[in-house]
Amino acid sequence: MADNRPFARLLRLALALVLLMLSAFAGLTPANADAPRVRVVEIHGAVNAAVATFVGEQLDAAWKDGVSGVIFDLDTQSGDDAAANAIKSSIISHTASLPIAVYIHDHALGAGAIIPLAAKTVVMTPTAIIGGASGSGAKADFKASASALGRNPAIAAAFVSADAPLPTLGVANSGETLTMTAQQAQTSGFASAIATDDSGVLAAMGLPSASIETAHFSAWIGFARWIVLPWVTILLLAVGIALIIVELLTLHTWGIAGIVGGLILALIFAAHIAVGHASYVGILLVLGGVLFLLFETHIFPGHGVSAIIGLGLIGTGMYFALGGAQNGALYAISGSLLTTVGILVAFFIYLPRSRVWNKIGQPMMQTATEGYVASEDYTGYLGAVGEVTSDLRPSGIAEFQGIRMQVVSEGAFIPAGTPVEVVVVQGGRIVVAPTASSGYTAV
Repeated sequence: MADNRPFARLLRLALALVLLMLSAFAGLTPANADAPRVRVVEIHGAVNAAVATFVGEQLDAAWKDGVSGVIFDLDTQSGDDAAANAIKSSIISHTASLPIAVYIHDHALGAGAIIPLAAKTVVMTPTAIIGGASGSGAKADFKASASALGRNPAIAAAFVSADAPLPTLGVANSGETLTMTAQQAQTSGFASAIATDDSGVLAAMGLPSASIETAHFSAWIGFARWIVLPWVTILLLAVGIALIIVELLTLHTWGIAGIVGGLILALIFAAHIAVGHASYVGILLVLGGVLFLLFETHIFPGHGVSAIIGLGLIGTGMYFALGGAQNGALYAISGSLLTTVGILVAFFIYLPRSRVWNKIGQPMMQTATEGYVASEDYTGYLGAVGEVTSDLRPSGIAEFQGIRMQVVSEGAFIPAGTPVEVVVVQGGRIVVAPTASSGYTAV
Protein backbone atom coordinates (compact mmCIF):
# COMPACT_ATOMS: atom_id res chain seq x y z
CA MET A 1 0.00 0.00 0.00
CA ALA A 2 1.38 3.36 -1.03
CA ASP A 3 2.44 5.79 1.62
CA ASN A 4 0.12 8.85 1.38
CA ARG A 5 1.59 10.68 4.32
CA PRO A 6 3.71 13.10 2.21
CA PHE A 7 0.63 14.00 0.17
CA ALA A 8 -1.43 14.47 3.31
CA ARG A 9 1.21 16.77 4.77
CA LEU A 10 1.26 18.81 1.54
CA LEU A 11 -2.53 19.02 1.58
CA ARG A 12 -2.57 20.20 5.18
CA LEU A 13 0.13 22.77 4.36
CA ALA A 14 -1.84 24.02 1.35
CA LEU A 15 -5.02 24.31 3.41
CA ALA A 16 -3.13 26.18 6.11
CA LEU A 17 -1.76 28.62 3.53
CA VAL A 18 -5.23 29.16 2.06
CA LEU A 19 -6.72 29.81 5.50
CA LEU A 20 -3.87 32.17 6.31
CA MET A 21 -4.42 34.09 3.09
CA LEU A 22 -8.18 34.25 3.63
CA SER A 23 -7.74 35.53 7.15
CA ALA A 24 -5.26 38.11 5.90
CA PHE A 25 -7.65 39.33 3.19
CA ALA A 26 -10.51 39.38 5.68
CA GLY A 27 -8.52 41.68 7.90
CA LEU A 28 -7.62 44.04 5.07
CA THR A 29 -9.56 47.26 4.46
CA PRO A 30 -9.17 49.71 1.61
CA ALA A 31 -6.24 52.02 2.18
CA ASN A 32 -8.51 55.09 2.30
CA ALA A 33 -11.45 53.59 4.20
CA ASP A 34 -10.40 55.21 7.46
CA ALA A 35 -8.82 58.26 5.83
CA PRO A 36 -10.11 61.45 7.48
CA ARG A 37 -12.65 63.54 5.61
CA VAL A 38 -13.23 67.23 6.22
CA ARG A 39 -16.34 69.03 4.99
CA VAL A 40 -16.03 72.61 3.74
CA VAL A 41 -19.11 74.81 4.22
CA GLU A 42 -19.07 78.17 2.46
CA ILE A 43 -20.46 81.28 4.16
CA HIS A 44 -20.10 83.88 1.45
CA GLY A 45 -22.08 87.09 1.20
CA ALA A 46 -24.56 88.51 3.70
CA VAL A 47 -25.26 86.39 6.77
CA ASN A 48 -29.00 85.78 7.12
CA ALA A 49 -31.45 83.28 8.57
CA ALA A 50 -31.10 80.95 5.56
CA VAL A 51 -27.33 80.78 6.10
CA ALA A 52 -27.79 80.12 9.83
CA THR A 53 -30.19 77.26 9.09
CA PHE A 54 -27.84 75.85 6.48
CA VAL A 55 -24.90 75.93 8.91
CA GLY A 56 -26.88 74.13 11.61
CA GLU A 57 -28.02 71.46 9.16
CA GLN A 58 -24.50 70.91 7.84
CA LEU A 59 -23.02 70.54 11.32
CA ASP A 60 -25.69 67.97 12.25
CA ALA A 61 -25.12 66.11 8.97
CA ALA A 62 -21.33 66.17 9.39
CA TRP A 63 -21.59 64.59 12.83
CA LYS A 64 -23.99 61.89 11.58
CA ASP A 65 -21.84 61.20 8.49
CA GLY A 66 -18.76 60.69 10.64
CA VAL A 67 -16.57 63.30 8.99
CA SER A 68 -13.38 64.21 10.82
CA GLY A 69 -13.96 67.95 10.87
CA VAL A 70 -15.67 70.97 9.33
CA ILE A 71 -14.15 74.09 7.78
CA PHE A 72 -16.29 77.20 7.42
CA ASP A 73 -14.98 79.17 4.45
CA LEU A 74 -16.00 82.67 5.55
CA ASP A 75 -16.20 85.78 3.39
CA THR A 76 -18.83 88.24 4.62
CA GLN A 77 -19.04 91.97 5.08
CA SER A 78 -22.59 92.31 6.38
CA GLY A 79 -25.50 90.41 7.80
CA ASP A 80 -28.12 89.95 10.45
CA ASP A 81 -26.99 89.92 14.09
CA ALA A 82 -29.46 87.21 15.10
CA ALA A 83 -28.35 84.95 12.25
CA ALA A 84 -24.65 85.46 13.04
CA ASN A 85 -25.25 84.63 16.71
CA ALA A 86 -27.22 81.54 15.70
CA ILE A 87 -24.22 80.36 13.65
CA LYS A 88 -21.94 81.07 16.61
CA SER A 89 -24.19 79.00 18.88
CA SER A 90 -24.27 76.11 16.38
CA ILE A 91 -20.47 76.04 16.23
CA ILE A 92 -20.13 76.12 20.01
CA SER A 93 -22.68 73.32 20.49
CA HIS A 94 -20.79 71.01 18.10
CA THR A 95 -17.24 71.87 19.15
CA ALA A 96 -16.99 69.08 21.73
CA SER A 97 -17.81 66.34 19.21
CA LEU A 98 -16.41 67.77 15.97
CA PRO A 99 -13.21 69.67 15.14
CA ILE A 100 -14.28 72.98 13.56
CA ALA A 101 -12.17 75.64 11.88
CA VAL A 102 -13.10 79.01 10.39
CA TYR A 103 -11.12 80.01 7.31
CA ILE A 104 -11.48 83.76 6.76
CA HIS A 105 -11.29 84.13 3.03
CA ASP A 106 -11.17 87.16 2.80
CA HIS A 107 -13.51 89.17 5.08
CA ALA A 108 -15.07 88.67 8.49
CA LEU A 109 -16.70 92.07 8.89
CA GLY A 110 -19.96 93.38 10.31
CA ALA A 111 -22.21 90.86 12.03
CA GLY A 112 -20.11 88.02 10.61
CA ALA A 113 -17.10 89.08 12.71
CA ILE A 114 -18.50 87.17 15.68
CA ILE A 115 -18.47 83.81 13.84
CA PRO A 116 -14.68 83.19 14.06
CA LEU A 117 -14.77 83.95 17.79
CA ALA A 118 -16.72 80.71 18.34
CA ALA A 119 -14.06 78.45 16.78
CA LYS A 120 -10.88 77.20 18.41
CA THR A 121 -9.07 77.14 15.06
CA VAL A 122 -9.14 80.31 12.97
CA VAL A 123 -7.06 80.56 9.80
CA MET A 124 -6.84 83.66 7.60
CA THR A 125 -5.55 84.31 4.12
CA PRO A 126 -2.64 86.77 4.02
CA THR A 127 -4.94 89.58 2.82
CA ALA A 128 -7.91 88.77 5.08
CA ILE A 129 -9.32 91.18 7.67
CA ILE A 130 -11.57 90.75 10.69
CA GLY A 131 -13.61 93.20 12.79
CA GLY A 132 -15.38 96.37 11.68
CA ALA A 133 -18.61 95.37 13.41
CA SER A 134 -19.77 98.88 14.33
CA GLY A 135 -23.53 98.79 14.82
CA SER A 136 -23.55 94.99 14.67
CA GLY A 137 -24.34 92.89 17.69
CA ALA A 138 -23.89 93.55 21.38
CA LYS A 139 -20.39 94.27 22.60
CA ALA A 140 -20.98 91.86 25.48
CA ASP A 141 -21.52 88.97 23.02
CA PHE A 142 -18.15 89.63 21.37
CA LYS A 143 -16.36 89.87 24.71
CA ALA A 144 -17.95 86.70 26.08
CA SER A 145 -17.17 84.71 22.93
CA ALA A 146 -13.52 85.77 23.01
CA SER A 147 -13.12 85.09 26.74
CA ALA A 148 -14.57 81.58 26.40
CA LEU A 149 -11.60 80.55 24.23
CA GLY A 150 -8.94 82.52 26.06
CA ARG A 151 -8.78 85.45 23.67
CA ASN A 152 -8.48 89.08 24.71
CA PRO A 153 -12.03 90.38 25.32
CA ALA A 154 -10.90 94.00 24.98
CA ILE A 155 -9.85 93.35 21.39
CA ALA A 156 -13.14 91.57 20.65
CA ALA A 157 -15.06 94.50 22.15
CA ALA A 158 -13.12 96.87 19.90
CA PHE A 159 -14.59 95.09 16.86
CA VAL A 160 -17.83 96.81 17.88
CA SER A 161 -16.50 99.79 19.85
CA ALA A 162 -13.26 99.97 21.82
CA ASP A 163 -13.57 100.34 25.60
CA ALA A 164 -10.09 101.86 25.74
CA PRO A 165 -7.27 102.72 23.32
CA LEU A 166 -5.32 99.81 21.81
CA PRO A 167 -2.16 101.53 20.54
CA THR A 168 -0.48 98.37 19.22
CA LEU A 169 -3.49 97.74 16.98
CA GLY A 170 -3.91 101.32 15.82
CA VAL A 171 -6.92 102.19 18.00
CA ALA A 172 -6.09 105.63 19.36
CA ASN A 173 -9.30 106.39 21.26
CA SER A 174 -12.07 104.55 23.04
CA GLY A 175 -15.17 104.15 20.92
CA GLU A 176 -13.22 103.46 17.73
CA THR A 177 -13.91 100.31 15.74
CA LEU A 178 -11.08 97.83 15.21
CA THR A 179 -10.32 95.98 11.99
CA MET A 180 -7.33 93.62 12.17
CA THR A 181 -5.15 92.24 9.41
CA ALA A 182 -4.21 88.56 9.34
CA GLN A 183 -0.80 89.31 10.83
CA GLN A 184 -2.30 91.37 13.67
CA ALA A 185 -4.91 88.69 14.36
CA GLN A 186 -2.26 85.97 14.56
CA THR A 187 -0.05 88.04 16.86
CA SER A 188 -2.96 88.84 19.19
CA GLY A 189 -4.16 85.23 19.33
CA PHE A 190 -7.30 85.65 17.23
CA ALA A 191 -5.90 83.59 14.35
CA SER A 192 -4.17 80.23 14.65
CA ALA A 193 -2.39 80.43 11.30
CA ILE A 194 -2.17 82.21 7.97
CA ALA A 195 -2.67 80.05 4.87
CA THR A 196 -3.29 80.51 1.18
CA ASP A 197 -5.42 77.38 0.67
CA ASP A 198 -7.31 74.59 2.42
CA SER A 199 -4.17 72.51 2.97
CA GLY A 200 -2.93 75.11 5.45
CA VAL A 201 -6.25 74.92 7.29
CA LEU A 202 -6.08 71.12 7.44
CA ALA A 203 -2.58 71.37 8.89
CA ALA A 204 -3.78 73.81 11.55
CA MET A 205 -6.56 71.34 12.44
CA GLY A 206 -4.05 68.49 12.76
CA LEU A 207 -5.57 66.70 9.76
CA PRO A 208 -2.98 67.26 7.01
CA SER A 209 -3.90 64.11 5.08
CA ALA A 210 -7.68 64.61 5.15
CA SER A 211 -9.68 64.72 1.95
CA ILE A 212 -11.96 67.67 1.22
CA GLU A 213 -15.67 67.54 0.41
CA THR A 214 -17.78 70.64 -0.15
CA ALA A 215 -21.36 71.33 0.95
CA HIS A 216 -23.58 73.58 -1.15
CA PHE A 217 -26.87 75.41 -0.77
CA SER A 218 -29.89 73.99 -2.55
CA ALA A 219 -30.51 75.52 -5.98
CA TRP A 220 -33.57 77.44 -4.73
CA ILE A 221 -31.86 78.92 -1.67
CA GLY A 222 -28.85 79.89 -3.76
CA PHE A 223 -31.17 81.59 -6.26
CA ALA A 224 -33.14 83.27 -3.46
CA ARG A 225 -29.94 84.66 -1.93
CA TRP A 226 -29.17 86.25 -5.30
CA ILE A 227 -32.66 87.74 -5.63
CA VAL A 228 -32.47 89.43 -2.22
CA LEU A 229 -29.34 91.35 -3.20
CA PRO A 230 -30.48 95.00 -2.99
CA TRP A 231 -29.84 95.88 -6.63
CA VAL A 232 -31.54 92.71 -7.89
CA THR A 233 -34.60 93.28 -5.69
CA ILE A 234 -34.87 96.90 -6.85
CA LEU A 235 -34.66 96.00 -10.55
CA LEU A 236 -37.09 93.08 -10.34
CA LEU A 237 -39.52 95.05 -8.19
CA ALA A 238 -39.41 97.95 -10.66
CA VAL A 239 -40.05 95.65 -13.62
CA GLY A 240 -42.91 93.90 -11.81
CA ILE A 241 -44.61 97.16 -10.82
CA ALA A 242 -44.09 98.61 -14.31
CA LEU A 243 -45.70 95.57 -15.96
CA ILE A 244 -48.72 95.80 -13.66
CA ILE A 245 -49.12 99.52 -14.43
CA VAL A 246 -48.81 98.81 -18.15
CA GLU A 247 -51.51 96.16 -17.75
CA LEU A 248 -53.81 98.72 -16.16
CA LEU A 249 -53.12 101.34 -18.83
CA THR A 250 -53.26 99.08 -21.89
CA LEU A 251 -56.39 97.02 -21.59
CA HIS A 252 -55.76 94.90 -24.68
CA THR A 253 -52.73 92.93 -23.54
CA TRP A 254 -54.89 89.93 -22.55
CA GLY A 255 -53.49 90.04 -19.01
CA ILE A 256 -50.00 88.89 -19.99
CA ALA A 257 -48.22 91.94 -18.56
CA GLY A 258 -50.20 91.76 -15.33
CA ILE A 259 -49.60 88.03 -14.89
CA VAL A 260 -45.85 88.33 -15.49
CA GLY A 261 -45.63 91.36 -13.19
CA GLY A 262 -47.54 89.53 -10.46
CA LEU A 263 -45.30 86.47 -10.79
CA ILE A 264 -42.18 88.63 -10.49
CA LEU A 265 -43.50 90.22 -7.28
CA ALA A 266 -44.43 86.78 -5.92
CA LEU A 267 -40.90 85.53 -6.70
CA ILE A 268 -39.34 88.48 -4.85
CA PHE A 269 -41.51 87.96 -1.78
CA ALA A 270 -40.88 84.19 -1.79
CA ALA A 271 -37.12 84.75 -1.96
CA HIS A 272 -37.15 87.17 0.97
CA ILE A 273 -39.17 84.69 3.02
CA ALA A 274 -36.85 81.82 2.05
CA VAL A 275 -33.73 83.60 3.29
CA GLY A 276 -35.46 84.66 6.49
CA HIS A 277 -35.80 88.37 5.74
CA ALA A 278 -39.57 88.43 6.01
CA SER A 279 -42.66 86.63 7.21
CA TYR A 280 -45.99 85.84 5.60
CA VAL A 281 -47.51 88.89 7.32
CA GLY A 282 -46.28 91.13 4.51
CA ILE A 283 -47.80 88.87 1.85
CA LEU A 284 -51.14 88.82 3.67
CA LEU A 285 -51.15 92.63 3.88
CA VAL A 286 -50.44 92.91 0.14
CA LEU A 287 -53.26 90.48 -0.67
CA GLY A 288 -55.58 92.42 1.64
CA GLY A 289 -54.68 95.62 -0.20
CA VAL A 290 -55.46 94.00 -3.54
CA LEU A 291 -58.88 92.93 -2.23
CA PHE A 292 -59.64 96.51 -1.16
CA LEU A 293 -58.66 97.77 -4.62
CA LEU A 294 -60.94 95.19 -6.25
CA PHE A 295 -63.73 96.28 -3.91
CA GLU A 296 -63.15 99.88 -5.02
CA THR A 297 -63.14 99.09 -8.73
CA HIS A 298 -65.82 96.39 -8.96
CA ILE A 299 -68.16 96.47 -5.95
CA PHE A 300 -68.39 99.96 -4.47
CA PRO A 301 -66.58 102.27 -6.89
CA GLY A 302 -66.21 106.00 -6.88
CA HIS A 303 -65.63 106.77 -3.20
CA GLY A 304 -61.85 106.33 -3.04
CA VAL A 305 -61.77 105.19 0.60
CA SER A 306 -61.23 101.54 -0.33
CA ALA A 307 -58.53 102.53 -2.81
CA ILE A 308 -56.66 104.56 -0.18
CA ILE A 309 -56.86 101.71 2.33
CA GLY A 310 -55.80 99.21 -0.33
CA LEU A 311 -52.77 101.24 -1.41
CA GLY A 312 -51.80 101.74 2.23
CA LEU A 313 -51.99 98.00 2.91
CA ILE A 314 -49.99 97.19 -0.23
CA GLY A 315 -47.26 99.67 0.70
CA THR A 316 -47.09 98.39 4.28
CA GLY A 317 -47.16 94.78 3.10
CA MET A 318 -44.31 95.36 0.67
CA TYR A 319 -42.29 96.94 3.47
CA PHE A 320 -42.66 93.87 5.68
CA ALA A 321 -42.44 91.38 2.79
CA LEU A 322 -39.04 92.85 1.90
CA GLY A 323 -37.73 92.50 5.44
CA GLY A 324 -38.48 95.86 7.06
CA ALA A 325 -35.93 98.48 8.08
CA GLN A 326 -33.34 95.89 9.12
CA ASN A 327 -33.04 94.62 5.55
CA GLY A 328 -33.33 97.95 3.75
CA ALA A 329 -36.95 97.58 2.62
CA LEU A 330 -37.47 101.35 2.36
CA TYR A 331 -34.43 101.68 0.11
CA ALA A 332 -35.65 98.82 -2.06
CA ILE A 333 -39.16 100.26 -2.40
CA SER A 334 -37.93 103.83 -3.02
CA GLY A 335 -35.32 102.69 -5.51
CA SER A 336 -37.78 100.46 -7.34
CA LEU A 337 -40.39 103.23 -7.59
CA LEU A 338 -37.85 105.62 -9.10
CA THR A 339 -36.70 102.91 -11.49
CA THR A 340 -40.33 102.16 -12.36
CA VAL A 341 -40.92 105.79 -13.32
CA GLY A 342 -37.88 105.66 -15.58
CA ILE A 343 -39.06 102.42 -17.19
CA LEU A 344 -42.56 103.80 -17.80
CA VAL A 345 -41.29 107.08 -19.25
CA ALA A 346 -39.01 105.19 -21.63
CA PHE A 347 -41.79 102.72 -22.39
CA PHE A 348 -44.38 105.30 -23.36
CA ILE A 349 -41.91 107.42 -25.32
CA TYR A 350 -40.85 104.41 -27.34
CA LEU A 351 -44.18 102.59 -27.47
CA PRO A 352 -46.14 104.88 -29.84
CA ARG A 353 -43.38 104.46 -32.45
CA SER A 354 -43.11 100.70 -32.17
CA ARG A 355 -44.81 97.81 -33.92
CA VAL A 356 -45.94 96.56 -30.53
CA TRP A 357 -48.15 99.63 -30.14
CA ASN A 358 -49.74 99.00 -33.52
CA LYS A 359 -50.84 95.58 -32.29
CA ILE A 360 -51.92 96.78 -28.86
CA GLY A 361 -53.31 100.15 -29.81
CA GLN A 362 -55.16 99.19 -33.00
CA PRO A 363 -58.05 97.52 -31.15
CA MET A 364 -58.37 100.65 -29.01
CA MET A 365 -58.96 102.98 -31.97
CA GLN A 366 -62.44 104.51 -32.07
CA THR A 367 -63.55 104.08 -35.66
CA ALA A 368 -66.62 105.45 -37.41
CA THR A 369 -67.83 101.94 -38.22
CA GLU A 370 -68.12 101.32 -34.48
CA GLY A 371 -70.20 104.46 -33.97
CA TYR A 372 -67.44 106.85 -32.89
CA VAL A 373 -67.01 110.32 -34.37
CA ALA A 374 -63.97 112.56 -34.64
CA SER A 375 -63.42 115.33 -32.11
CA GLU A 376 -64.58 118.40 -33.98
CA ASP A 377 -67.46 120.69 -32.99
CA TYR A 378 -69.58 119.20 -30.20
CA THR A 379 -71.48 122.34 -29.23
CA GLY A 380 -74.57 120.89 -30.87
CA TYR A 381 -74.64 118.19 -28.18
CA LEU A 382 -75.06 120.70 -25.35
CA GLY A 383 -78.21 119.63 -23.48
CA ALA A 384 -78.37 116.28 -25.31
CA VAL A 385 -79.53 113.30 -23.27
CA GLY A 386 -77.93 109.88 -23.58
CA GLU A 387 -76.76 106.93 -21.54
CA VAL A 388 -73.41 106.00 -20.02
CA THR A 389 -72.13 102.74 -21.53
CA SER A 390 -69.05 102.40 -19.31
CA ASP A 391 -68.38 103.53 -15.77
CA LEU A 392 -67.20 107.15 -15.60
CA ARG A 393 -64.15 107.40 -13.25
CA PRO A 394 -64.55 110.27 -14.18
CA SER A 395 -63.99 109.57 -17.91
CA GLY A 396 -65.65 106.91 -20.01
CA ILE A 397 -68.05 106.35 -22.90
CA ALA A 398 -71.61 107.60 -23.32
CA GLU A 399 -74.00 107.05 -26.22
CA PHE A 400 -76.20 109.77 -27.74
CA GLN A 401 -78.69 108.72 -30.41
CA GLY A 402 -76.57 105.74 -31.41
CA ILE A 403 -73.28 107.68 -31.41
CA ARG A 404 -70.68 106.83 -28.77
CA MET A 405 -68.39 109.56 -27.51
CA GLN A 406 -65.67 110.01 -24.93
CA VAL A 407 -67.09 112.01 -22.02
CA VAL A 408 -66.20 112.99 -18.47
CA SER A 409 -68.28 113.57 -15.38
CA GLU A 410 -67.91 116.61 -13.16
CA GLY A 411 -65.40 114.66 -11.09
CA ALA A 412 -67.79 112.13 -9.62
CA PHE A 413 -68.29 108.45 -10.34
CA ILE A 414 -71.25 107.56 -12.58
CA PRO A 415 -72.02 103.87 -13.19
CA ALA A 416 -72.78 102.41 -16.62
CA GLY A 417 -76.46 102.53 -17.62
CA THR A 418 -77.15 105.91 -15.99
CA PRO A 419 -79.06 108.46 -18.15
CA VAL A 420 -76.91 111.59 -18.51
CA GLU A 421 -77.15 115.05 -19.99
CA VAL A 422 -74.39 117.07 -21.63
CA VAL A 423 -73.89 120.10 -19.38
CA VAL A 424 -70.62 121.57 -20.68
CA VAL A 425 -68.81 121.45 -24.02
CA GLN A 426 -65.26 122.81 -24.16
CA GLY A 427 -63.71 122.02 -27.53
CA GLY A 428 -63.41 118.25 -27.58
CA ARG A 429 -64.20 117.93 -23.87
CA ILE A 430 -67.77 116.85 -23.17
CA VAL A 431 -68.94 117.05 -19.56
CA VAL A 432 -72.04 115.12 -18.51
CA ALA A 433 -74.17 114.82 -15.39
CA PRO A 434 -76.99 112.44 -14.41
CA THR A 435 -80.40 113.61 -15.58
CA ALA A 436 -82.94 114.65 -12.98
CA SER A 437 -85.17 111.75 -14.01
CA SER A 438 -82.39 109.19 -13.57
CA GLY A 439 -82.76 109.26 -9.81
CA TYR A 440 -78.98 108.92 -9.46
CA THR A 441 -76.94 111.42 -7.48
CA ALA A 442 -73.30 111.52 -8.57
CA VAL A 443 -70.86 111.02 -5.69
